[in-house]
Amino acid sequence: MSVRLGVLGLLGFIALAPVLLAIHYSYGPVTRFRVARFARRQNLTITPDNGGTVIRYLATTRRWRAAGIVVGYLASITISALHHGFTISSIALFAGWFVGALAAEARVAHLRHGERRAASLTVRRPATYVGPVARAYLPVAAGLSALVALATAIVAASGRPVGLEGLWLFLLAATVVVLVGLAGRVVLRRPQPAAAPDVIAADDAVRSRSLHALGAAGGTLVLYCVMAQLAVLPTSGRAAEAITAINGLGVLVVPVLGYVLATLRGPDRPGSAPPAGAVTTEAVAR
Repeated sequence: MSVRLGVLGLLGFIALAPVLLAIHYSYGPVTRFRVARFARRQNLTITPDNGGTVIRYLATTRRWRAAGIVVGYLASITISALHHGFTISSIALFAGWFVGALAAEARVAHLRHGERRAASLTVRRPATYVGPVARAYLPVAAGLSALVALATAIVAASGRPVGLEGLWLFLLAATVVVLVGLAGRVVLRRPQPAAAPDVIAADDAVRSRSLHALGAAGGTLVLYCVMAQLAVLPTSGRAAEAITAINGLGVLVVPVLGYVLATLRGPDRPGSAPPAGAVTTEAVAR
């Protein structure tokens, strides 16, 4: 009995170890490497005045995204345990990360007004912060989901039995698109008071990074829905073989594509080009 309890305790510790690591990682310091990587990707000059904006953003997004991954991980192992197994779903982890990313954008601190309230009159649009390729990723993924849903409807109209899984997956994809749109609206409309050029450049870089991450994560999650829609689509013969091949390739390509688009540098903005020695030691803090 004691041996069995010991084994169960060891398995429980192994199962919860990723949770403990995620918590430890969430509240650790924001390193100089992460700040420098952000500055390099955004073509941003880090100064003592704007470093705090970047560090707060990195700390907030890391904390909430890690929390989302933990929730996805716990949900995955709980569901598998109910089915007398122990598996970790990569889709559940990614979905948790996505929900955490959405929550993070609601928690990112905006720039503060000075003693006299003033604001920039520059119109902020998605094209200001995100290039055309990254902007097209989510709409294209949503269009593919709609096309597969239409194909499913055509199959159902022909009299072949079709389950409701495809409908629910399409609704899930549509929900992701709506959530990304709402979160992107929050990012764009976040107050930006008049401030020094380097501070404004950092704020713009944060918006660009947020919109890239949201759009890429949302598009990737929608493509996962598309693959699941294809998997439940009633087919046979060469069509079934083609879907199997597409999904097998998608498992490898989709996450890589999402990562590449999430880390793309946005359009150049005035005041963002870094001079020599762009990243300063003052930008490293907790």
